[in-house]
Amino acid sequence: MTEGEFVRFYKKRNKSKSHKEVKKKIDLFWDVLLKALDEDKKVVFKGWGVFEKREIKSRKIKVPMWEKERYTEPKEVIKFRAGKGLIKMAEGDADE
Repeated sequence: MTEGEFVRFYKKRNKSKSHKEVKKKIDLFWDVLLKALDEDKKVVFKGWGVFEKREIKSRKIKVPMWEKERYTEPKEVIKFRAGKGLIKMAEGDADE
């Protein structure tokens, strides 16, 4: 699902008339989530999953056209681990 499809889905589900208002609400959620990750490195949504900010170490890269090996820069990435509730919902078992 693309961002545009998600905005339209959210707009229809909540019976909202304004596309800008819906996009603003979604952006506000992501802004708050990213700020929380900057402070705590981990945000848990009970039953849904966990967003974590992890440090990725540098890796050695070797390309045959290059004379020497090179190393990537270490960086922080955001990972999401789905919880049991979200997995059940995705599999369709939430009806039971």
